[in-house]
Amino acid sequence: MMQVFILTFMVVSKILLPPQHSVDQTTPTLCTPTEINTLYQYPNNQFQSFRDEDEFYQQLNRTIYEEYANASLNIRQKMAFRDVENATQNFYLQTNSNQETIDLSQHTFIHPNRQVYFLASFQHNTDESYQKFLVIDAETQEVILGHSHFLESSKDL
Repeated sequence: MMQVFILTFMVVSKILLPPQHSVDQTTPTLCTPTEINTLYQYPNNQFQSFRDEDEFYQQLNRTIYEEYANASLNIRQKMAFRDVENATQNFYLQTNSNQETIDLSQHTFIHPNRQVYFLASFQHNTDESYQKFLVIDAETQEVILGHSHFLESSKDL
């Protein structure tokens, strides 16, 4: 008799009461779940705090990167990795360079929200110009990518 009562109670409660949604189903996701982050060698760290770009540059080993002496332009920025392509394009525009656009599609091991430092330097004189940039991971301080270019000015004969 008791089993019939419990079974009847369960059936009636399923019919009369609407299903309860869990918190996971009703609230928007604020950050990527840990399971997804494990797919990245450099996971999302957008909510972590890192030193500002000037402090970072001051402590950086000069064998890794040093701005050109008497540079016409130096850029130090902390940004999300997804913004690196725009930063390099702006750097090339500011230095009147016709460089190829950086293709970040091959860097699938880096989360787009990963914080990085973008450092760039440009030096120009009448005979030549030098430019370089470096992208360094804010958390591990590992170099992710970089480029340097030397251009000799053509001389009229």
